[in-house]
Amino acid sequence: MDQNVEEIQQKLLKFGCCRVCAVRHLTKPSTINVKTLIAASEQDHNEPKRLKNNPCIACLGLFQNPQYDNIINKIISYLKTSDYDSDTFNLAFNLPMCTIIRGHSIALYVSKLRISFNPTFPTAFVCAKDAWKLMAEDAIVKATGKRFDVHSPLLVTVGFHYNDTKDECDCLNAIIKLSNKNLQNILSQMDNKDFVSQYGEMPAITESTIEFKSVEARHESVYIAGRYNKWSRTLSQTPWIVDQERRLESSVEEIISEPLKKHALVDEFRFSSSGREDIDVRMLGRGRPFAIELVNPKRTKFSYEVMREIENEINIDPQVTVKHLQGINKSQLKELKSGEEFKIKVYEALCYVEGELPDLDKLNKCTPLEISQFTPIRVLHRRANMSRPRTIHSMKATATKVGIDNGCSFFNVIVSTQAGTYIKEFVHGDLGRTNPCLRTILGNNTVDILALDVLDIEIDWPTPVKY
Repeated sequence: MDQNVEEIQQKLLKFGCCRVCAVRHLTKPSTINVKTLIAASEQDHNEPKRLKNNPCIACLGLFQNPQYDNIINKIISYLKTSDYDSDTFNLAFNLPMCTIIRGHSIALYVSKLRISFNPTFPTAFVCAKDAWKLMAEDAIVKATGKRFDVHSPLLVTVGFHYNDTKDECDCLNAIIKLSNKNLQNILSQMDNKDFVSQYGEMPAITESTIEFKSVEARHESVYIAGRYNKWSRTLSQTPWIVDQERRLESSVEEIISEPLKKHALVDEFRFSSSGREDIDVRMLGRGRPFAIELVNPKRTKFSYEVMREIENEINIDPQVTVKHLQGINKSQLKELKSGEEFKIKVYEALCYVEGELPDLDKLNKCTPLEISQFTPIRVLHRRANMSRPRTIHSMKATATKVGIDNGCSFFNVIVSTQAGTYIKEFVHGDLGRTNPCLRTILGNNTVDILALDVLDIEIDWPTPVKY
């Protein structure tokens, strides 16, 4: 049987609820009016204090001053000084577990007053964090110029502390294991009579007030893509660190990422690319597609002009050139790695053989060619020993010099292959671990490689920038 809402509200106020909590516990989330909450708050602050030495039994002071205004001011101050350029923000509250338990207790009491006690009666009400965000939104927006948006990439998280959390939860822990992650689901499935028998009909009045603990923010990752050329034969793609000791001064990853880190104001990033070249291999042609994930960036707005400035800053280093730098979304990142083994890559190898050149037409006429490659000896320490089938799509071999130099003859081979083919081993055979190879095709066990370049990676990604 329904009871008069005003009568129930007065009962909640008498038990020690603040007026905001009394209103929100009698309101369904779908019908909440922020003006009603604000009016209740103003009335609460202007009238003589009930149980003035104690915080609200529901929110533990969250909606009461000076705590309420203090939290708003902390959030405003943080957003103004944190350098995030997002036009929007969202709020998350990490409230102590006991506030959820207290809210559940009051909801059961309200339900009992409205109808006869029924374990299946819904106890929906406006939760404390949602009510607080509704009430504070306007003040924060006006002070910071940022719009509140539940889908904002910038999430501001506010943390709280309450001294008596453990003591208040122990009575329920005796019959059911509580955790912040699943607390709401656990309480909704718990028998209401069992809950009341352990916790009591209404939350106890406490002298402890919920305390502001921290405010921090995190922006969703921003993704930047492009293509790079590597002109050096003494530069690794990623930092080369062995046993915590740096072996090379820099890397492609670091040369590209440092200017991006500076512009985006990030401390962490993740570099990925369509394959990788060895330290002594150059990356020529259109360049290798790559992407950088900027983790929790503060600056996220990269105009066309800013991207070109970053490119110019990167390209000061003579070892690396970057082009087509642009922002992408996370879904586009999948294209970088999708079908990796089926992409075609083109290489140019400078090879030599002792004595006279063999018949290079054997190389020009043998493709397409299926080969089998066991994991190269040089990478066995970090990759599983297994055989991998690979396809050589085409080869074009040409002599580089006429005659013999220091007892050797030299030739170039342009090879179009399935991605993942080890070209160096395809030349010399890796002690028989790659078969067939240039040595077996030419019938000469002295064939070896002097230098290797990547000429192209046949993937049209990212979209070329119009310069």
